[in-house]
Amino acid sequence: MAEVMDYPLTHQGVRDLDNPLPPRRINVGTHERSASTIGGAVLAGVGLGRGGLCGLLMAAAGGALAYRGVTGHCSVYAAAGINTARRG
Repeated sequence: MAEVMDYPLTHQGVRDLDNPLPPRRINVGTHERSASTIGGAVLAGVGLGRGGLCGLLMAAAGGALAYRGVTGHCSVYAAAGINTARRG
């Protein structure tokens, strides 16, 4: 699978093609990604249906979990040096 390069924006709002960002490594296992995606989507939906501040917080937490599941990258895991994804 080819890695997709991501480029930061300059002050003018143009992609800086001379300085690509390093690719995010997948550090979350397959089953954990599935659970995060499904659980995050459900939590976000319940939070949006609930409304209010509590609902907004639930929707934000659900969105973060869904993002973690879809991308396969967890910043907390990266900071702690944890990798639950299978290698090779």
